[in-house]
Amino acid sequence: MDSIKVIIWLFPIIFMVHDFEEIIIVEAWKKRYANQLKILKKAPFSDLKSTPSFSIGVAIEFIVISLVTLFSCIFDSYLLWYGMFFGFAAHLVIHCFMSAKFKHYVPGVVTSVPFLPICVYLLYVSIRFFTFSKFEIIAYCAVGIATVYLMVFLLHKGMGTFEKLIRLLEKKVS
Repeated sequence: MDSIKVIIWLFPIIFMVHDFEEIIIVEAWKKRYANQLKILKKAPFSDLKSTPSFSIGVAIEFIVISLVTLFSCIFDSYLLWYGMFFGFAAHLVIHCFMSAKFKHYVPGVVTSVPFLPICVYLLYVSIRFFTFSKFEIIAYCAVGIATVYLMVFLLHKGMGTFEKLIRLLEKKVS
């Protein structure tokens, strides 16, 4: 496997390690900071219903990221991958800002701190493999940010539906 393929496949790996932190911690964190979260206009993870429903959203994101990565490798077309990886790196910055604004730990910040410089480095190194124009880079970074944030927004909005699905499946199993 050549170097660029290794870099490309680091995206789903880094994503999952980061999201494992969120999945494992978020419910206990919401209980721990319940009083502080009540006074915020828009609290981090305010739309979280349960860990299982959150995990469904993470699984969908992982599938999308993995498919973008796979298709990028198969077709040697890396613009969308680059843009989405850039969007993910921007997402890590948001975790740092959320934690600073909240003045406490926010799920995802522990992995965001070491992964952010790694992502910036990987974005820098990978650009050397590609022959993208500056316009393409800027355009796809904008597309990547929009795609990542739209996906996160829609999946967070879908938490209620995921929760209903889980409850329905629980009833059928029992």
